[in-house]
Amino acid sequence: MFWPAAVAMLGGAFFLGAAGIFLLALQYRRHGRLSWRRTITTAAAAVYGFGLFSYTMLPLPTSRAASCVPGRGIPQLRPGHLVNDFQLTIAEQGLRGFATSFTLWQVIFNVILFMPLGILAVRWLRGNVLTAMVLGFAASLAIELTQYTGIWGLYDCAYRVADVDDVITNTAGAFTGAIFAYLPLFSFLTGPKEGNARYAAPRRVNRARRVLANVFDLAITTGAVFVITGALSLVEKLGGPAANEQLMNLWIPVVVVFLVFLLPTLTPGRASLGQRCAWLMIVGENGGPALAWRAVLRSVLGFGGITFLFQISTSLTDLSPYPALNMLLTVYMVLSAVIFLSDSQLRGLAGKVSKTGFIDRRAIRPAAQEH
Repeated sequence: MFWPAAVAMLGGAFFLGAAGIFLLALQYRRHGRLSWRRTITTAAAAVYGFGLFSYTMLPLPTSRAASCVPGRGIPQLRPGHLVNDFQLTIAEQGLRGFATSFTLWQVIFNVILFMPLGILAVRWLRGNVLTAMVLGFAASLAIELTQYTGIWGLYDCAYRVADVDDVITNTAGAFTGAIFAYLPLFSFLTGPKEGNARYAAPRRVNRARRVLANVFDLAITTGAVFVITGALSLVEKLGGPAANEQLMNLWIPVVVVFLVFLLPTLTPGRASLGQRCAWLMIVGENGGPALAWRAVLRSVLGFGGITFLFQISTSLTDLSPYPALNMLLTVYMVLSAVIFLSDSQLRGLAGKVSKTGFIDRRAIRPAAQEH
Protein backbone atom coordinates (compact mmCIF):
# COMPACT_ATOMS: atom_id res chain seq x y z
CA MET A 1 0.00 0.00 0.00
CA PHE A 2 2.85 2.41 0.69
CA TRP A 3 5.65 1.63 -1.75
CA PRO A 4 3.60 2.78 -4.80
CA ALA A 5 3.24 6.13 -3.06
CA ALA A 6 7.02 6.32 -2.75
CA VAL A 7 7.31 5.47 -6.45
CA ALA A 8 4.83 8.24 -7.24
CA MET A 9 6.75 10.80 -5.21
CA LEU A 10 10.07 9.76 -6.74
CA GLY A 11 8.66 9.70 -10.29
CA GLY A 12 6.94 13.05 -9.79
CA ALA A 13 10.14 14.57 -8.43
CA PHE A 14 12.18 13.36 -11.42
CA PHE A 15 9.52 14.53 -13.85
CA LEU A 16 9.27 17.99 -12.31
CA GLY A 17 13.05 18.25 -12.14
CA ALA A 18 13.29 17.52 -15.86
CA ALA A 19 10.16 19.23 -17.15
CA GLY A 20 9.35 21.76 -14.43
CA ILE A 21 10.99 24.72 -16.15
CA PHE A 22 9.16 23.89 -19.39
CA LEU A 23 5.86 23.85 -17.50
CA LEU A 24 6.70 27.26 -16.05
CA ALA A 25 7.52 28.56 -19.54
CA LEU A 26 4.18 27.33 -20.85
CA GLN A 27 2.41 28.84 -17.85
CA TYR A 28 4.05 32.22 -18.44
CA ARG A 29 3.35 32.05 -22.17
CA ARG A 30 -0.33 31.27 -21.58
CA HIS A 31 -1.07 33.52 -18.62
CA GLY A 32 1.57 36.23 -18.87
CA ARG A 33 2.82 35.67 -15.32
CA LEU A 34 3.66 32.91 -12.84
CA SER A 35 1.38 31.92 -9.99
CA TRP A 36 2.58 29.92 -7.00
CA ARG A 37 -0.89 28.38 -6.59
CA ARG A 38 -1.02 27.29 -10.22
CA THR A 39 2.52 25.92 -9.95
CA ILE A 40 1.76 23.93 -6.79
CA THR A 41 -1.40 22.48 -8.34
CA THR A 42 0.47 21.48 -11.50
CA ALA A 43 3.12 19.75 -9.39
CA ALA A 44 0.41 17.97 -7.40
CA ALA A 45 -1.25 16.83 -10.64
CA ALA A 46 2.07 15.42 -11.88
CA VAL A 47 2.67 13.46 -8.66
CA TYR A 48 -0.94 12.24 -8.71
CA GLY A 49 -0.53 11.01 -12.30
CA PHE A 50 2.47 8.94 -11.28
CA GLY A 51 0.45 7.71 -8.30
CA LEU A 52 -2.34 6.44 -10.55
CA PHE A 53 0.21 4.59 -12.64
CA SER A 54 2.07 3.04 -9.72
CA TYR A 55 -1.08 1.89 -7.88
CA THR A 56 -2.81 0.47 -10.96
CA MET A 57 0.10 -0.89 -13.04
CA LEU A 58 2.93 -1.83 -10.69
CA PRO A 59 4.64 -4.18 -10.08
CA LEU A 60 5.29 -5.21 -13.67
CA PRO A 61 6.05 -8.84 -14.59
CA THR A 62 9.71 -9.63 -15.12
CA SER A 63 9.10 -10.77 -18.72
CA ARG A 64 6.34 -11.08 -21.29
CA ALA A 65 5.86 -14.75 -20.56
CA ALA A 66 5.92 -14.23 -16.79
CA SER A 67 2.56 -12.46 -17.05
CA CYS A 68 0.85 -15.70 -18.08
CA VAL A 69 0.00 -17.41 -14.78
CA PRO A 70 -3.04 -19.73 -14.60
CA GLY A 71 -5.90 -18.08 -12.73
CA ARG A 72 -4.34 -14.60 -12.80
CA GLY A 73 -5.74 -11.66 -14.74
CA ILE A 74 -9.20 -13.18 -15.38
CA PRO A 75 -11.45 -10.18 -16.14
CA GLN A 76 -14.56 -9.46 -14.09
CA LEU A 77 -17.12 -8.08 -16.53
CA ARG A 78 -20.35 -8.32 -14.51
CA PRO A 79 -21.43 -4.97 -13.00
CA GLY A 80 -22.41 -5.15 -9.35
CA HIS A 81 -20.44 -8.30 -8.60
CA LEU A 82 -18.89 -6.54 -5.61
CA VAL A 83 -22.28 -6.75 -3.87
CA ASN A 84 -22.05 -10.54 -3.97
CA ASP A 85 -18.50 -10.30 -2.61
CA PHE A 86 -19.78 -8.14 0.26
CA GLN A 87 -22.56 -10.62 1.11
CA LEU A 88 -20.18 -13.56 1.01
CA THR A 89 -17.64 -11.82 3.25
CA ILE A 90 -20.33 -10.84 5.78
CA ALA A 91 -21.65 -14.40 5.82
CA GLU A 92 -18.17 -15.84 6.45
CA GLN A 93 -16.64 -13.21 8.78
CA GLY A 94 -19.56 -11.26 10.20
CA LEU A 95 -19.91 -7.49 10.21
CA ARG A 96 -16.80 -6.92 12.33
CA GLY A 97 -14.68 -9.02 10.00
CA PHE A 98 -16.26 -7.34 6.98
CA ALA A 99 -15.29 -3.89 8.35
CA THR A 100 -11.62 -4.84 8.23
CA SER A 101 -11.72 -7.12 5.20
CA PHE A 102 -9.75 -6.65 1.99
CA THR A 103 -13.02 -6.90 0.04
CA LEU A 104 -14.39 -3.70 1.60
CA TRP A 105 -11.16 -1.74 1.77
CA GLN A 106 -10.30 -2.46 -1.84
CA VAL A 107 -13.52 -0.70 -2.85
CA ILE A 108 -12.92 2.15 -0.41
CA PHE A 109 -9.40 2.58 -1.71
CA ASN A 110 -10.67 2.70 -5.32
CA VAL A 111 -12.96 5.55 -4.30
CA ILE A 112 -10.20 7.38 -2.41
CA LEU A 113 -7.70 6.91 -5.26
CA PHE A 114 -9.90 8.87 -7.68
CA MET A 115 -11.06 11.60 -5.31
CA PRO A 116 -8.03 13.82 -6.12
CA LEU A 117 -8.96 13.59 -9.81
CA GLY A 118 -12.38 15.05 -9.01
CA ILE A 119 -10.80 17.80 -6.93
CA LEU A 120 -8.33 18.67 -9.68
CA ALA A 121 -11.08 18.61 -12.31
CA VAL A 122 -13.02 21.28 -10.44
CA ARG A 123 -10.19 23.40 -9.05
CA TRP A 124 -7.34 22.99 -11.56
CA LEU A 125 -9.31 22.51 -14.79
CA ARG A 126 -12.15 24.79 -13.61
CA GLY A 127 -14.74 22.16 -14.48
CA ASN A 128 -17.77 20.94 -12.55
CA VAL A 129 -19.13 17.70 -11.13
CA LEU A 130 -20.04 16.39 -14.58
CA THR A 131 -16.52 17.16 -15.85
CA ALA A 132 -15.06 15.23 -12.92
CA MET A 133 -17.30 12.21 -13.54
CA VAL A 134 -16.47 12.12 -17.25
CA LEU A 135 -12.73 12.35 -16.52
CA GLY A 136 -12.99 9.73 -13.79
CA PHE A 137 -14.87 7.35 -16.07
CA ALA A 138 -12.49 7.91 -18.99
CA ALA A 139 -9.35 7.51 -16.85
CA SER A 140 -10.68 4.39 -15.13
CA LEU A 141 -11.80 2.82 -18.40
CA ALA A 142 -8.36 3.48 -19.92
CA ILE A 143 -6.68 1.85 -16.92
CA GLU A 144 -8.92 -1.23 -17.00
CA LEU A 145 -8.44 -1.66 -20.76
CA THR A 146 -4.69 -1.33 -20.30
CA GLN A 147 -4.79 -4.04 -17.65
CA TYR A 148 -7.09 -6.24 -19.76
CA THR A 149 -4.79 -6.07 -22.80
CA GLY A 150 -1.54 -6.62 -20.87
CA ILE A 151 -0.53 -2.99 -21.46
CA TRP A 152 -1.77 -3.13 -25.05
CA GLY A 153 0.20 -6.23 -25.98
CA LEU A 154 3.41 -5.39 -24.18
CA TYR A 155 2.84 -8.57 -22.15
CA ASP A 156 1.48 -11.84 -23.49
CA CYS A 157 -1.30 -12.01 -20.89
CA ALA A 158 -3.20 -9.73 -18.53
CA TYR A 159 -1.26 -9.66 -15.26
CA ARG A 160 -3.88 -7.71 -13.30
CA VAL A 161 -7.63 -8.16 -13.04
CA ALA A 162 -9.69 -5.83 -15.22
CA ASP A 163 -12.87 -5.25 -13.23
CA VAL A 164 -15.92 -3.37 -14.47
CA ASP A 165 -16.82 -2.60 -10.86
CA ASP A 166 -13.56 -0.69 -10.57
CA VAL A 167 -14.80 1.66 -13.28
CA ILE A 168 -17.96 2.25 -11.24
CA THR A 169 -16.17 2.82 -7.92
CA ASN A 170 -13.47 4.98 -9.50
CA THR A 171 -16.09 7.17 -11.16
CA ALA A 172 -17.84 7.41 -7.81
CA GLY A 173 -14.53 8.51 -6.31
CA ALA A 174 -14.13 11.28 -8.89
CA PHE A 175 -17.71 12.37 -8.17
CA THR A 176 -17.04 12.44 -4.41
CA GLY A 177 -13.84 14.42 -4.93
CA ALA A 178 -15.69 16.95 -7.07
CA ILE A 179 -18.21 17.50 -4.26
CA PHE A 180 -15.40 18.00 -1.72
CA ALA A 181 -13.61 20.35 -4.14
CA TYR A 182 -16.17 23.07 -3.45
CA LEU A 183 -15.09 23.26 0.19
CA PRO A 184 -12.97 26.36 1.02
CA LEU A 185 -10.22 23.97 2.11
CA PHE A 186 -9.29 23.38 -1.54
CA SER A 187 -9.65 26.94 -2.78
CA PHE A 188 -5.86 27.39 -2.81
CA LEU A 189 -5.66 24.92 -5.70
CA THR A 190 -7.39 27.37 -8.02
CA GLY A 191 -4.94 29.73 -9.68
CA PRO A 192 -5.79 33.29 -10.65
CA LYS A 193 -8.48 33.42 -13.31
CA GLU A 194 -6.68 35.13 -16.15
CA GLY A 195 -7.54 35.25 -19.81
CA ASN A 196 -5.24 34.63 -22.72
CA ALA A 197 -2.01 36.55 -22.14
CA ARG A 198 -2.02 37.55 -25.79
CA TYR A 199 -4.84 40.01 -25.11
CA ALA A 200 -3.56 41.28 -21.76
CA ALA A 201 -2.13 44.75 -21.28
CA PRO A 202 1.67 45.05 -21.72
CA ARG A 203 3.75 45.10 -18.55
CA ARG A 204 7.05 46.68 -17.71
CA VAL A 205 10.16 44.71 -18.57
CA ASN A 206 12.35 44.34 -15.48
CA ARG A 207 15.50 42.43 -14.63
CA ALA A 208 13.62 39.47 -13.16
CA ARG A 209 11.68 39.02 -16.37
CA ARG A 210 14.83 39.22 -18.47
CA VAL A 211 16.53 36.61 -16.31
CA LEU A 212 13.46 34.38 -16.49
CA ALA A 213 13.56 34.54 -20.30
CA ASN A 214 17.21 33.44 -20.19
CA VAL A 215 16.30 30.54 -17.92
CA PHE A 216 13.61 29.48 -20.41
CA ASP A 217 16.11 29.68 -23.28
CA LEU A 218 18.71 27.68 -21.35
CA ALA A 219 16.16 24.97 -20.53
CA ILE A 220 14.92 24.72 -24.11
CA THR A 221 18.47 24.59 -25.47
CA THR A 222 19.70 22.01 -22.97
CA GLY A 223 16.61 19.87 -23.47
CA ALA A 224 17.00 19.97 -27.26
CA VAL A 225 20.68 18.99 -27.04
CA PHE A 226 19.94 15.98 -24.88
CA VAL A 227 16.97 14.91 -27.01
CA ILE A 228 19.04 15.01 -30.20
CA THR A 229 21.98 13.29 -28.50
CA GLY A 230 19.69 10.59 -27.13
CA ALA A 231 18.09 10.07 -30.53
CA LEU A 232 21.51 9.65 -32.19
CA SER A 233 22.57 7.19 -29.49
CA LEU A 234 19.37 5.21 -29.97
CA VAL A 235 19.94 5.07 -33.73
CA GLU A 236 23.45 3.74 -33.11
CA LYS A 237 22.20 1.07 -30.69
CA LEU A 238 19.60 -0.03 -33.23
CA GLY A 239 22.33 -0.67 -35.77
CA GLY A 240 22.49 2.72 -37.46
CA PRO A 241 25.61 4.78 -38.15
CA ALA A 242 27.62 5.94 -35.17
CA ALA A 243 27.81 9.70 -34.57
CA ASN A 244 31.36 11.02 -34.30
CA GLU A 245 32.52 13.30 -31.52
CA GLN A 246 32.70 16.33 -33.80
CA LEU A 247 28.99 15.96 -34.52
CA MET A 248 28.17 15.45 -30.87
CA ASN A 249 30.28 18.31 -29.54
CA LEU A 250 30.03 20.98 -32.24
CA TRP A 251 27.29 20.55 -34.79
CA ILE A 252 24.51 19.69 -32.36
CA PRO A 253 25.02 22.96 -30.40
CA VAL A 254 25.23 24.84 -33.72
CA VAL A 255 21.90 23.47 -34.91
CA VAL A 256 20.16 23.88 -31.54
CA VAL A 257 21.32 27.45 -30.94
CA PHE A 258 20.34 28.35 -34.50
CA LEU A 259 16.83 26.96 -34.00
CA VAL A 260 16.31 28.36 -30.50
CA PHE A 261 17.97 31.78 -30.88
CA LEU A 262 18.93 32.87 -34.38
CA LEU A 263 16.05 31.66 -36.54
CA PRO A 264 13.29 32.98 -34.20
CA THR A 265 15.19 36.28 -33.93
CA LEU A 266 15.18 36.66 -37.72
CA THR A 267 11.39 36.31 -37.88
CA PRO A 268 9.13 39.36 -37.36
CA GLY A 269 8.73 38.38 -33.69
CA ARG A 270 12.38 39.38 -33.09
CA ALA A 271 12.87 37.15 -30.04
CA SER A 272 14.27 33.76 -29.08
CA LEU A 273 11.93 30.98 -27.99
CA GLY A 274 12.49 31.67 -24.31
CA GLN A 275 11.97 35.40 -24.81
CA ARG A 276 8.71 34.66 -26.61
CA CYS A 277 7.54 32.66 -23.60
CA ALA A 278 8.21 35.74 -21.46
CA TRP A 279 6.46 38.02 -24.00
CA LEU A 280 9.63 39.94 -24.88
CA MET A 281 10.70 41.47 -28.19
CA ILE A 282 13.99 43.01 -29.30
CA VAL A 283 13.46 46.64 -30.29
CA GLY A 284 15.63 49.35 -31.79
CA GLU A 285 16.40 52.79 -30.42
CA ASN A 286 13.11 54.18 -31.74
CA GLY A 287 11.06 51.60 -29.81
CA GLY A 288 10.01 49.60 -32.89
CA PRO A 289 11.09 46.09 -33.90
CA ALA A 290 14.85 46.04 -34.39
CA LEU A 291 16.42 45.48 -37.78
CA ALA A 292 17.20 41.81 -38.38
CA TRP A 293 20.97 42.26 -38.31
CA ARG A 294 20.82 44.20 -35.03
CA ALA A 295 18.60 41.55 -33.45
CA VAL A 296 20.93 38.77 -34.58
CA LEU A 297 23.97 40.70 -33.35
CA ARG A 298 22.35 41.09 -29.95
CA SER A 299 21.57 37.37 -29.85
CA VAL A 300 25.14 36.43 -30.83
CA LEU A 301 26.71 38.79 -28.28
CA GLY A 302 24.09 38.00 -25.66
CA PHE A 303 22.70 34.82 -24.18
CA GLY A 304 22.54 33.02 -27.54
CA GLY A 305 26.28 33.32 -28.10
CA ILE A 306 27.03 32.55 -24.46
CA THR A 307 24.89 29.41 -24.64
CA PHE A 308 26.60 28.28 -27.85
CA LEU A 309 30.10 28.76 -26.42
CA PHE A 310 29.10 27.01 -23.23
CA GLN A 311 27.76 24.03 -25.19
CA ILE A 312 30.86 23.55 -27.32
CA SER A 313 33.25 24.17 -24.43
CA THR A 314 31.52 21.49 -22.37
CA SER A 315 32.07 18.22 -24.16
CA LEU A 316 29.25 15.72 -24.01
CA THR A 317 31.57 12.76 -24.46
CA ASP A 318 34.82 13.66 -22.71
CA LEU A 319 36.62 16.38 -20.81
CA SER A 320 36.36 19.88 -22.25
CA PRO A 321 38.49 20.16 -25.40
CA TYR A 322 38.70 23.97 -25.07
CA PRO A 323 40.03 24.90 -21.59
CA ALA A 324 41.05 28.40 -22.73
CA LEU A 325 37.56 28.99 -24.11
CA ASN A 326 36.10 28.16 -20.71
CA MET A 327 38.16 30.89 -19.08
CA LEU A 328 37.32 33.51 -21.72
CA LEU A 329 33.66 32.58 -21.55
CA THR A 330 33.63 32.98 -17.78
CA VAL A 331 35.21 36.44 -18.02
CA TYR A 332 32.72 37.49 -20.70
CA MET A 333 29.74 36.20 -18.68
CA VAL A 334 30.88 38.08 -15.57
CA LEU A 335 31.42 41.29 -17.56
CA SER A 336 28.02 40.98 -19.22
CA ALA A 337 26.32 40.34 -15.88
CA VAL A 338 27.99 43.35 -14.24
CA ILE A 339 26.95 45.68 -17.06
CA PHE A 340 23.42 44.26 -17.06
CA LEU A 341 23.01 44.76 -13.32
CA SER A 342 24.46 48.27 -13.35
CA ASP A 343 22.74 49.68 -16.45
CA SER A 344 19.58 51.65 -15.69
CA GLN A 345 18.10 50.78 -19.09
CA LEU A 346 18.71 47.03 -18.59
CA ARG A 347 20.50 46.79 -21.92
CA GLY A 348 23.70 45.05 -20.90
CA LEU A 349 26.80 44.63 -23.04
CA ALA A 350 24.99 43.04 -26.01
CA GLY A 351 22.32 45.73 -25.97
CA LYS A 352 24.84 48.57 -25.86
CA VAL A 353 26.85 47.21 -28.78
CA SER A 354 23.81 46.39 -30.95
CA LYS A 355 21.85 49.48 -29.81
CA THR A 356 18.81 47.41 -28.98
CA GLY A 357 16.59 46.80 -25.98
CA PHE A 358 13.55 44.80 -24.92
CA ILE A 359 9.89 45.65 -24.70
CA ASP A 360 6.73 43.71 -23.94
CA ARG A 361 5.80 42.41 -27.38
CA ARG A 362 2.12 43.27 -26.78
CA ALA A 363 3.03 46.95 -26.72
CA ILE A 364 4.35 46.97 -30.30
CA ARG A 365 2.11 48.38 -33.01
CA PRO A 366 2.10 46.14 -36.10
CA ALA A 367 3.15 49.02 -38.33
CA ALA A 368 6.05 50.10 -36.12
CA GLN A 369 9.36 49.68 -37.91
CA GLU A 370 12.91 50.87 -37.33
CA HIS A 371 14.29 53.32 -39.90
